[in-house]
Amino acid sequence: MPHWKRNLVVLCVVQTLTMVAFSSYFSLVPYYLLELGAGGTAQATAWTAIYGTGSALAMMISAPMWGSLGDRRGRKLMLARATLSGTVTICVLYFVRSPAQLVTVRIVQGFFGGTIAATTTLVATETPEQHLGASLGILLMLQSAARAVGPLLGGITADALGLRMVFPISAVMTFFAFLSAVLLVRERAPVRAPRRDRPGLRLGHEMLGAVTGRSVLALLAVRAILGFAITVLSPVLSLYILSLSPDSQRIATLAGAVSSAAALTTSVSALLMGRLADRVGPKTMLVVCGLGVALTYVPQALVRSPTQLLVMRAIQGIFAGGIALTAMALLARSSQPSRRGTVFGLASSARAGGRAIGPLVGAASANAWGMPSVFLVTAGAYGLMALMVSVLVRPQAEPVSMTVEETAVPIASESETAGEHPRCGS
Repeated sequence: MPHWKRNLVVLCVVQTLTMVAFSSYFSLVPYYLLELGAGGTAQATAWTAIYGTGSALAMMISAPMWGSLGDRRGRKLMLARATLSGTVTICVLYFVRSPAQLVTVRIVQGFFGGTIAATTTLVATETPEQHLGASLGILLMLQSAARAVGPLLGGITADALGLRMVFPISAVMTFFAFLSAVLLVRERAPVRAPRRDRPGLRLGHEMLGAVTGRSVLALLAVRAILGFAITVLSPVLSLYILSLSPDSQRIATLAGAVSSAAALTTSVSALLMGRLADRVGPKTMLVVCGLGVALTYVPQALVRSPTQLLVMRAIQGIFAGGIALTAMALLARSSQPSRRGTVFGLASSARAGGRAIGPLVGAASANAWGMPSVFLVTAGAYGLMALMVSVLVRPQAEPVSMTVEETAVPIASESETAGEHPRCGS
């Protein structure tokens, strides 16, 4: 078997294990905080917000450093670092005894994380060009599937064995991923760019030149809004499910099922919406999907049972599947080909900034006006996004020509979790 095929198989296994492991405790964090003595729903909401914002800021600070180090020392080393640090920090999560300790470990986990970026970049750099599209497609499909499986698996485990037992099981999965990466992945020696070609003082000038167009500026704002909208519900969702079914003996399973339903429909919808966007155009698709998501959030504030919430979030996922791909395609179509690398980097930073702010706003809104209000805030964010795209974005008329690396790597690396739960450490 050629080394690139073996790498692809191994990296698919590594990515699946790590995504299932990290996502298995997303929906359980608020319940774990209550068990650690958060002191009620309001405090649990606030701690969950700090948990999400702290890790987002840590990732935003560390990601450029790990990316640069990977270019110089190799991506396999970065994958080994991310999976090993994930194993250690997940183990430590089992032993924490207070909300402050949990948040501290989560920030450390966020700083040293980065498995999605490492695996996606390894596939992109080690796979022959003629096989790249199919290989990255398989990897992205498995990431979506793992996000759908992880929350449900974690919820079932928590109800059967206790909340804390989710962590050692997740740690075992990430440790197997670490061993697989170290022992089975083969990476060619990284090619270092000549010193004169490395980014230096021109970086600020290049960034300024890349965002001079109105459409690009508007789409960068849209990326920040999307990051905000994805995470604003993270401190609230699991606690909202608890409020809908306070006497349930399997509340963790319910929370996992609700998260999995949205992830499943999002992943399936993404395949169909991508093809439809080629027909109607990414701008139209992004506006329609943004309005669709906004409209499905409103009734979620009015549901009376977890089952009703699950159904509405599954419907929401149908529209959400068309947002990530079309937003990146529209950003590419609105920017010059020579500036797309810089533009995508700025887009990731804008989205990370939105993700850092979202949990704090969600917690503040829930504590001031009640948990249903956060769904309305989220609906407003998606509605604003659709309005901005409709009014301000004027993409270039000519078809966009992009490589697979330009489209798949930014989409994969920024995710780290679709869904309104604290980000994973991957």
